[in-house]
Amino acid sequence: VARHAPEADFVPGLIHADHRERLVPHSHAYAETLRDIYGYDKMHPLTRDEIRARVGSEAYHGGVFDAGGGHLHPLNYALGLARAARDAGVRIFERSRVDWVTETDPVRIGAGKARIRARHLIWAANGYLGEMDRRIAAQVMPINNYIVATEPLGALADKLIPGREAVADSKFVINYFRLSADGRMLFGGGESYGYRFPADIAAKARRPMLEIFPELAEVKIDHAWGGTLGITRSRMPHFEWIAPNILTAGGYSGHGVAMATLGGKLAAEAIGGTAGRFDLMASVPTPRFPGGAALRWPMLVLAMIWFSLRDRL
Repeated sequence: VARHAPEADFVPGLIHADHRERLVPHSHAYAETLRDIYGYDKMHPLTRDEIRARVGSEAYHGGVFDAGGGHLHPLNYALGLARAARDAGVRIFERSRVDWVTETDPVRIGAGKARIRARHLIWAANGYLGEMDRRIAAQVMPINNYIVATEPLGALADKLIPGREAVADSKFVINYFRLSADGRMLFGGGESYGYRFPADIAAKARRPMLEIFPELAEVKIDHAWGGTLGITRSRMPHFEWIAPNILTAGGYSGHGVAMATLGGKLAAEAIGGTAGRFDLMASVPTPRFPGGAALRWPMLVLAMIWFSLRDRL
């Protein structure tokens, strides 16, 4: 980040917030396991009083603070990486839709009127793969998530997240939020499935935001947007060799800012002839969605309805 995207405004600190008291012991045990077994000593348990001192909401009962993580402006980060790639000689063709691929050596790719031959192909579309490869689609499901940005909050910002950490909670249909560099609340919440977006994105994300921070009811929403993620059943990323010269990395399940950066590095190592780390990730099994690509959507909708109901218990 410091080298390629200093304008991404990296801020240290992550909080995992438990929305039910019964979940707190598990979170504390997780932090202790990371410390005692893996030697990671930057994650610290938070009691009810400690988390409410860090997050100005009565919605949470405890959790953990991770001093080793942080948050940033993801678009500025992506633009910084793109500039670095361009400066290294990479040619980037935006809005070039791939129509077909042959699993040959070399790989042949059709993109509109263009015909491309390549020694290697990396499927790195995550939730935007569509049906280009049904084998990947059977293991990676697109879901949409939505974010609102309020007007600058002024002094209220320091009451809501005084330490400027990023927060994600324990709900299966997760809420996640942080403050921007100019003091806006950036709040992500609400999901839909497939590639359809709601008519009113602001309302979709505003409702869970007010459940956490009711004092924002009269605050103006300046911006609202959504995007498509790729999730897996296990919420672990999906790495796989599709053919000897075709590989895929995706299914980051909401952790793509960090994990996709790693995924790109491992894929580059693999096509460069050093595949050990990519193969290690590929050895982690990715369960298929029941019914494969054809039935993954209705099955996931049913599952998400159940988990959203469970979140309320």
